[in-house]
Amino acid sequence: MEATMKAGGRALVAGFVLLVLVGTTGTPALVAAQESSGVTSGEPDLEVYLPDNELAPGTEETVTFQIANDGEVDYGSAVEQVTTARGVSLEIEDSGPFEVKTGETPIGPIRDGQVGEVTQRIAVPENIKPGTYDVDVRVRYDYTNRVTSSGTQRLSASERQTVTIRIPDEPQFAVSDVETNVAPGASGDATFEIENIGTRTARNTRATITGGGGVVVDGGTAEEVLGNLGPGESTTVTVRAAIDESVGDDGSKPLSVAFTYDDKNGVEQEGDTLTASLAPARELKFSIEEVQSSLRVGETQTVSGTVTNEGPRTADNAVVTLSDPGPTITPIETSVAVGSLDPGESASFAFDVEVTSSAVAGPRQFEFGVNYWDQENTKLQSDTLPARVGVSQGTPEFDVDPINATFSAGSGGEFELTVTNTRDYAVSDVSAKIYMDSPLSSSDDEAFIERLEPGESQTIRFQLSADNGATAKTYPVKMDFQYDEPDGDTIISDTYQVPVQVTEQSGGGGLPIFPIAAVLVVLLAGGGYLYYRRQD
Repeated sequence: MEATMKAGGRALVAGFVLLVLVGTTGTPALVAAQESSGVTSGEPDLEVYLPDNELAPGTEETVTFQIANDGEVDYGSAVEQVTTARGVSLEIEDSGPFEVKTGETPIGPIRDGQVGEVTQRIAVPENIKPGTYDVDVRVRYDYTNRVTSSGTQRLSASERQTVTIRIPDEPQFAVSDVETNVAPGASGDATFEIENIGTRTARNTRATITGGGGVVVDGGTAEEVLGNLGPGESTTVTVRAAIDESVGDDGSKPLSVAFTYDDKNGVEQEGDTLTASLAPARELKFSIEEVQSSLRVGETQTVSGTVTNEGPRTADNAVVTLSDPGPTITPIETSVAVGSLDPGESASFAFDVEVTSSAVAGPRQFEFGVNYWDQENTKLQSDTLPARVGVSQGTPEFDVDPINATFSAGSGGEFELTVTNTRDYAVSDVSAKIYMDSPLSSSDDEAFIERLEPGESQTIRFQLSADNGATAKTYPVKMDFQYDEPDGDTIISDTYQVPVQVTEQSGGGGLPIFPIAAVLVVLLAGGGYLYYRRQD
């Protein structure tokens, strides 16, 4: 019995040893079997870094964390499925002496071999001592650790990792409060503050300032000597900035500021190069309203309106301009000064405009503008301000009314007319001339008026005759005027047409010529006969 029990025990031990050996030596075979069946196993491996880990006391900065994925594959070919970290997020859990301004932030998927980035806002105390500080971050993500023919296995992971933040024991600089009233297309002063936010004094500090994005500083580069700046000390820097006209006023433009200084041993050091933001001032906006027009074809009349400064600053010595619409419309003057305009202030303007007689009545597009000076004594020009202006059909310069315009055939006399100036300005040196065709004729076809005030009338006279054989009816007499306008221009008017009435000869038309001649012959003969008888 005892022998039997001993034999059974040895068999059990031998079986256990055999099982261990089989399990140990059978792993490669099991892996090979799983690979051949299409099974894949693995997982992501995430590591958090903070490449730019230097922060200055008393600042609030945005730092960028990087998360690198070096995935691991146990076996199988579906590598990307098992090594990709999905839904990655990062949160600072233990910030040490720092204050974190942001919470857990999503990053998205990170594939094997890729690096994801996420930013966090961190505030640094002013009284923090130089040195290194550990910050703990929490990384969360989902992943697939196993892929088989029947499906996948999804898991979630949460890892706590530590990064280091360094507070250097040296001068550090910050640029803030960049201000300017310079608008695109202008130049002027830009001011900003430079502060030593580090823990050491910067001696013989120099700043090199350059612009970008259409901003030019001091013609290219500004060199500013700042002197000694202790921890917490600041100074104001003013540079001359020119902003290109193509630069919009809806975004900031960069200013690059590089620093050099001497350390406590007198050795020259280079500080970080910082980028400041220069926001161009908004361009002044203007509006044109209440445009009224008395323009007529063939006349010089007025276009008037109101210009308003819509802000945001004062426009000094503003001048409203009018582009030449040409070719049949010509402004007598192309600019009208309206003075300085505060934001919201308006001023009226008026332009005298000549419309030629060849123009056609109808609406026209006029383009106004405003030239002005800003507070930096730079001349600027507004955008084009279009306005619709009407041109009416022209009216005659004169009203011509006949007084004596009836003549009998074979007679003549004074042809009298009343001429009235219909313009709203005086005309001078008015020369009138008439033109006619047979059976009308004139021995005096010109008349002169020295001056006609607006609405004034004067009578002019010509000599006019109608031939004996003229048929009794109405005939046209044409006439025109040459005159001078107040600006000295000499104008020739349109042609006027005046009706002249010719009537039949008075007394039935007179005695026939042949009977009258016969009577004269008889009278002469009788007279001669009596004369000779007396002589005998």
